[in-house]
Order: sequence, then structure tokens, then C-alpha cells
Amino acid sequence: MSSEQTAWKIYAGLSARDRRAVDAWRDLGNDMVTSLLNSDALRSDAPRRLPSDDTAEWQRRTLGTDKDLVVQRTAEHEAAHVIVARALGVRVVEVSIAEDGRSAATTYEETSREATAVIAAAASEWLHGFRALAFPNGDESGCRDDMRKLVHATSADSYAMDQARRRARLILGERRGEVLELAQQLARTRRLEFES
Repeated sequence: MSSEQTAWKIYAGLSARDRRAVDAWRDLGNDMVTSLLNSDALRSDAPRRLPSDDTAEWQRRTLGTDKDLVVQRTAEHEAAHVIVARALGVRVVEVSIAEDGRSAATTYEETSREATAVIAAAASEWLHGFRALAFPNGDESGCRDDMRKLVHATSADSYAMDQARRRARLILGERRGEVLELAQQLARTRRLEFES
């Protein structure tokens, strides 16, 4: 049995309070073993540690200036677009991150306005919803461009925009692991091409 499998087995036996502490560390992109150790959930004599208890780490994430953190945020932003597009049956051609680590693009085939709206909503839903603890300052510049696409695809209809956000959130919730896995690949390689 691998250490990751053992960690998951231990996690399953934890109390709800301890699982919440471990989940807070996993939300930052840590594997299960690291999350168990960081949370102190394995120690009965210690209080549980949360990422927000580590003020230096929290400040680093809030400022958003650490290069590795910037690349990870950008990779997750783009991965959210890719995973949602693929879930909608839209063929993704490529995704890439520029040298600065902040600029990126996901290229996909032309699709319906409805699908375009859901794809555009994906990154904001991911970063401001699922990953708000990992990236407390969000990704305003990248999400601003997506907001323009969302507004254009829905003709600024607030109901249609809410529906697109809701659908993106549902897809991302079902495919959370896929987003994180693809983001890790993208952060490493900076460019991925997809077969048709």
C-alpha cells in the first residue's frame, strides 16, 4: 500500500473536525500525506492547525507575489476552463502560460454562446469559490477578461450569467481532482496541446 493510500485510510477514520482541518490543507493543493502532517490531525495532544494559523504563509498567499504561487494560480485558472470545456463536449486545442506566469490562454473550438458563457465563468468560480483559501487575492486581471466574454456570450442577461456560473460550479465540483491534476501538469510544462 502506498503512503498516499495509507493516508486516505487514516483520513477516513478521522473525526469530522479533524477531516475539516486536513481538507483546509488539501484546498491549498497539498497531497493527503502533507495535509495530515500539517494539520496535526495525527496528534491527540495538539490543537489542529489550519492554513490561516500560519500568518507568514497567509500573507504570502494574500499578496500573491510569489512566482510559484502566481504560476499555480494561472495554471488552475486555465485548467478550470479546459475541464469545463471538455465536460461540455467542446474540443480544446491548447492551453499555455506565458513566461511571466500571469498571462495565459486556452484555445478551444468555436461553440454555442451558452457553452462559451459556462467556459468563461469557470475560472472565477474555481478561484473565488473552490480555491478562495489557496488564492485569497483571486485573479482579478484574468477573470476580468473572462467576465467580458461571459457578458458578451449572455448579452449581459443576469439570469443567463447566473445559470452559466451555476453550471460551471457543478462541473468543477464533480471534477475537482481533474482540475488540480491538469493544473500541476500545466504549471510544470507551461503548454499543453490536446488531440482531437
